[in-house]
Amino acid sequence: MRHRDMLAGAAMVLAFAVPAGPALAADYTIKIAYETSETHLKARTARKFADELESLSGGRIGVEIHPNASLLPSKQEVNAAIRGQVQVILPFVSYYESVAPAVKIFTMPMVFRNYDHLETAFAGSIGDTIRGQLADKGLKALGFWYETPTHLFTTEKAVTSLAALSGMKIRTYPSALLEQTLNSLSAVPTVIPGSEVYLALKNGVAEGALTTPSFAHSIKLTDSLKHMTRINLAFGGYILAINAKFHDALPADLREAVGEAASRATAWNREAIVVEVDKSEQRMRDAGVAIHDLDDGDRPNWVNAIQPVIESQDQSLQDLAAQAG
Repeated sequence: MRHRDMLAGAAMVLAFAVPAGPALAADYTIKIAYETSETHLKARTARKFADELESLSGGRIGVEIHPNASLLPSKQEVNAAIRGQVQVILPFVSYYESVAPAVKIFTMPMVFRNYDHLETAFAGSIGDTIRGQLADKGLKALGFWYETPTHLFTTEKAVTSLAALSGMKIRTYPSALLEQTLNSLSAVPTVIPGSEVYLALKNGVAEGALTTPSFAHSIKLTDSLKHMTRINLAFGGYILAINAKFHDALPADLREAVGEAASRATAWNREAIVVEVDKSEQRMRDAGVAIHDLDDGDRPNWVNAIQPVIESQDQSLQDLAAQAG
């Protein structure tokens, strides 16, 4: 009896020691890396993609998901995918700027009116330009996933006018365009990757952040950020991309499965964002964040302040902005 108990105990230990990952029967393994927690909309969309892909491939493609920058820092994702260190990435658009300059259109301040406007742009000639630039670097774009709008968050002082922002140290994700935008608004841009922003705000490195309520909630930035001002600076998002060599080496039916899984996840994300915007603002309130709008009549001051930013871009980017309409 004691011998049987020992064997049963050993079996239980082994069962719990098996690492998470794709089934052994998988012919191919895809690693997906991102910086958010698993509760974030991006993470939930990635799970939808993974589930659809494993189902559509009949288990021939196994998917490993690595959230919370657990596999590599967010700022390394693009180069890691180009090298084939990971197969699939979904970073915020600004992280692609060094390899696909056209993505700057999605962080240009106040270019897009809403999500429908953004979707039309990515499906059309603007998206074609971006897909071509990514392809030149060895990445195949599979879809565009939405994020909640980029707003202004601050730690202590509520900012409801452009004048109140002057001189404040504001965190932005890596983006030369957003740095320029903050300078034009008389703020002091402080570039901090997503995986490092929590401690930076805690330690007072920045007095606020340009980010989204969804992202702020997902990594508990609300521990420090106590005010949110709806400025609708940009309707950004995430480009889902796969290493092109890996993709092209897959059998035709599995390439089709990848494309279909991406399409289904993208469609799911488009529906989810509508609810996510409302939920994300309620989460802000629940976390003790006060939500503000700009003072009456002050928005034109912001729009006028950022016009030189748009006009200073190279002609190709100005042309893309004109295409956006």
